[in-house]
Amino acid sequence: MYETWVAIERSIKKFDRLFNKVEKFDARKFSDPENHERREKRMLDRKRERWTENYTYFFGGLTEEEQLYRDYFQTDLENEPEDSYVEDLIDRREIAAGGDLDPKRFAFIETGLQHEVHENFEDIVEDKIFKFKYRQNADTPQIYARRMKRVISRFAERAAKRDPALEADLFDLYS
Repeated sequence: MYETWVAIERSIKKFDRLFNKVEKFDARKFSDPENHERREKRMLDRKRERWTENYTYFFGGLTEEEQLYRDYFQTDLENEPEDSYVEDLIDRREIAAGGDLDPKRFAFIETGLQHEVHENFEDIVEDKIFKFKYRQNADTPQIYARRMKRVISRFAERAAKRDPALEADLFDLYS
C-alpha cells in the first residue's frame, strides 16, 4: 500500500505539471501579448503544413495538441527545455521533502508472519530493497545527497577497475 501511495503522489505531481502546461497554452494570448501574434502565426502555419502538405506520424506519446504547444512555445523550450526525467526527479525530491511519506510514520505489518513463526530470508532481502528504494523519503535531503554522492563515487571507482574482458562489444564477441 505504501508503494501505491508513493505512485499516486507522483502521478498527482505529473498531472499538475501537465495541467499547468494546458493552462499556460490556453492563456497564451494573455501571458505574452507582444509576441502572441507571431507565435500564433508560426503555430498555425506549421499545423496547416502538417495537415495539408505532409502525412504526419506522432511517436512517443506526442499528439497534435502537444505539437501545437511545442510550436507556440518553441523559443521558450529552446531556452529552457522540458525534461520529463528531470521533472520526475524534482517531483520525488518535493514528495520526500514534504515528509508525509516518511516510512517512519507508518507501521508496516508483515501478513506472512501469521502462519510462519520465523521470518524467511526472502523477507529480509525484500525489506532491504524496500529501504533502499524509498531511502529518499526516509532521509533528510542532506543525508540523502551525501549518500548518493558516495554511491556514485563508488560506482565510478568500480567502473574504473572493471575487467576489460567484461567490456567487450557483444556484436564483436558473437561474430
